[in-house]
Amino acid sequence: MARNLGVIVCLLIMLMDIVAGILGIEAEIAQNKVKHLKMWIFECRDPSYQAFKLGLAAAILLVLAHTIAQVLGGCICIWSKQDYSKATANKQLAVASLIFSW
Repeated sequence: MARNLGVIVCLLIMLMDIVAGILGIEAEIAQNKVKHLKMWIFECRDPSYQAFKLGLAAAILLVLAHTIAQVLGGCICIWSKQDYSKATANKQLAVASLIFSW
């Protein structure tokens, strides 16, 4: 059952990352559609509220996907301190890297 859960979680995280990437690209397109202001040597763009909403949604989705990946990735390997002490050196290093990455 744990293997099936791992595959489902992996596919869910990949899907969330892909959707976040698409939202980011759409935000960039929305930002490029606003008009440019040019004054002497300076060139500015008006901010786009639509681009802000899309970019914020992409950022939230990425944070959620990576939080799920980090938490479930660590929890699948080690469930308790007793499991940590019984784990191989590679799994202990993986858990230490997980904690250090946060």
